[in-house]
Amino acid sequence: QYQIHHFQHHNHKCPLNTFSSHSGATECDTCDCGAESDGSGIGCQLCDPGFFSTSDGVCQQCPSSRFSSHSGSCECFTCGPGTEVNDQQTGCDLCEPGFFSNDEGFCQACPISEFTTHSGATSCDTCECGQQVNSNNDGCELCNPG
Repeated sequence: QYQIHHFQHHNHKCPLNTFSSHSGATECDTCDCGAESDGSGIGCQLCDPGFFSTSDGVCQQCPSSRFSSHSGSCECFTCGPGTEVNDQQTGCDLCEPGFFSNDEGFCQACPISEFTTHSGATSCDTCECGQQVNSNNDGCELCNPG
């Protein structure tokens, strides 16, 4: 499963993002997905949480709306409705009251005149007649007279 690079002469250093586990090698390997060369040219290291690598042997940060929760990830994942990717891109956080996520990967504020009362909302609610959304967008209050 490793990709192999051949050399014409002995004692050449392995190219960037490749390695050889023994000295005097005439071939270098590429790390499997979820890992990259450890920089010494003699081994691989797992990608950190929040990062991934495909078979090219280069760890890269997950795209902004995706995450990887463990070392050695070969791909990144999306969060489900009512959640968004945390700042470290290592997992998902529930949307706070007043916010929702319907499946786009980001929590967004409820529209004007709508609210949520709980964390992890996938949609917003509207107030009953004679009420208006409070300033925190997490409940309703009576409308002012007039």
